[in-house]
Amino acid sequence: MLQTLDLFAGIGGFALGLERTGGFKTVAFCEIEPYPRAVLAKHWPGVKQYDDVRTLTGTQLEADGIAVD
Repeated sequence: MLQTLDLFAGIGGFALGLERTGGFKTVAFCEIEPYPRAVLAKHWPGVKQYDDVRTLTGTQLEADGIAVD
């Protein structure tokens, strides 16, 4: 199963579609807008969220234990 980081996630439409194929698992989201972030938190509880792609780094992902394919 491939682990994904959903950038510019919106409300998670791409993540939902990928996960429904059975071959993907979303391990983190990055979305700046508060409302979509609330939707993501409701449907993917416990999945790490980041709020700004401009400040997200590989070092931060590694420190948080997030590994993506």
